Parts: sequence; C-alpha cells; structure tokens
Amino acid sequence: MEIYEAVLLSPLASELGEGACWWPERNCWCWVDIIGHTIYMRDINGRQQAFEVGTYVSTLVPVAGRNELLAGLQHGVAFFSPEKGIGPLLSVLDQRENIRCNDGKCDPAGRLWIGTMQMPADEGTGTLYCITGQEAPVVKLTGVTISNGLVWKGNKMYYNDTHTGTVQEFSYDAATGNIAFTRIAIHIPAALGCPDGMAMDSRGMLWIAQWGGAGVYCWDPETGELLGKVSVPVPHVSSCAFGGAGMDELLITTAREHMSAEQIGEFPLSGSVFHVKLPFKGLPANYFKY
Repeated sequence: MEIYEAVLLSPLASELGEGACWWPERNCWCWVDIIGHTIYMRDINGRQQAFEVGTYVSTLVPVAGRNELLAGLQHGVAFFSPEKGIGPLLSVLDQRENIRCNDGKCDPAGRLWIGTMQMPADEGTGTLYCITGQEAPVVKLTGVTISNGLVWKGNKMYYNDTHTGTVQEFSYDAATGNIAFTRIAIHIPAALGCPDGMAMDSRGMLWIAQWGGAGVYCWDPETGELLGKVSVPVPHVSSCAFGGAGMDELLITTAREHMSAEQIGEFPLSGSVFHVKLPFKGLPANYFKY
C-alpha cells in the first residue's frame, strides 16, 4: 500500500470543514465550514477569502456558463459568487429546522445529486435528491442517515451513507438519471473510520475521506482492494477533491465537531485544510447545467 503525507494548506479551526472543490475558471480551491456558515476560497497564489453565508452551507459545485458555484444550504440550493454572495434559493428540499443539506455532486449529465440529514443524525432520516436544471427536485433514495460521497464511472454510481461503513454501487443511466442498487463495492474496516466525501482519479480508483480514519484512502471499486493512503495528522477527515493546473493535487478538509478539549489538544490542527500532490490525475468536477 502506498502512503502519502498531506501538508497543511490553511490552519483553520473549522468546526466541520466540507465541500472541497476546485474551481478552474478562477484557479482556486473552495471549501466550506458547515457549522461555521462560511465559504472559503484560496487561489493559486495563496490569497484566501472567507464569505459568511448566514446559514448552514455544505457543498459547492461549479455551474456551466455562469462563472458561479451552486451551494447546498440548510433547506435547499442557491447560486454563489464572491461578487454577489449567496442568491435566493433555486430549489427547496426540506424546510424542517432539524434537517439540513449535506454532501452533493453533479453527474455527467449536469444534474445535482444532494443529500439531506437530520441534526443530530438519526438512522434513516435522510434523503438523496436529484435536481435537473430548473425542474423540481426528485427523491432518489430514502432512509439514509448521513448522505455523502458521490462519484460516477460510466454506467455506475458510487455512494456513501457514512454510518454503514460501506461504499454502495448503483447502476446509472445518464439519459434518464435512473439508478438501481447493484452491490456493496467496498467494506471499510471500523478501525479505518467511516466513508465521508469521495473523489475519483483518472484510473477509476476512489479516494475516500474517512471520518475517524486520519486520512484519505484509495480503493479499487471493482475489487474492493485498499491501494493507498494519504495520512492526515487529525482524526476526522471529511472531504477531498482533485484539482490544480495538472489535476494531480488533492485538497482535504477536516473537522473538530464532537471532539473534546483534550482531543483537540492532542490534534490541534483538527478543522484545518490540507493538501497533497499525487502521482495520479483526478477527474474534473462535473458542472451543474441550469
């Protein structure tokens, strides 16, 4: 198994860092602090900006033809740009006060897939939605707990419901957006944490941020084999995204949510953002088509 070491990029103290994203049009990394209600942007020269949103913000995806991002908020999604900030909700998913959006990604056809979860998380109370352009959101999965980590490979979709400790494989029809469960692709041992955010490299290998596992782990979704690890000096690793000029860099977010003062003392960089250059290229993010 290949081992890589992440280096500190931004020494934040985010409560719940998430939503790692590379924004090619602006040559910058983006991520969020869900509980801190903040979007961060950091360009290739190291200039970093923070934008307070005023509500939970969980995921960021680029939008085709608009030079904006689509952001998952508490109850739905809205466009964001550093010039205009957060716009009005484009689509409402769930208006209950104890429910918020969590991870989300776009499929190859430009649809946004985004999950919701209860606060605090309670088994089976979350939903996975799909938003096509300006249409109403469609429920794709119910009974999930902590919806995370979506990637697509040909006619397959891989998905993490974190508390299950597994990566689920679905058949996927790009023309219709229909999915059907096919198998458990990866069983993650409890000692390695739980699957959170996820990215795919150009070989089709999965890079999974593992909450409680102090790293991003590389898995072969065809065989379930563990191939490598990016070691991160904090326990709770929450999301990752490929980017950079050569698409061979990985941005990694972490969290300090639910950690005691003693644990934070032991892992003081919890909540910071990390970075690693890898000998593999990642796949660029799919854009939302509005």
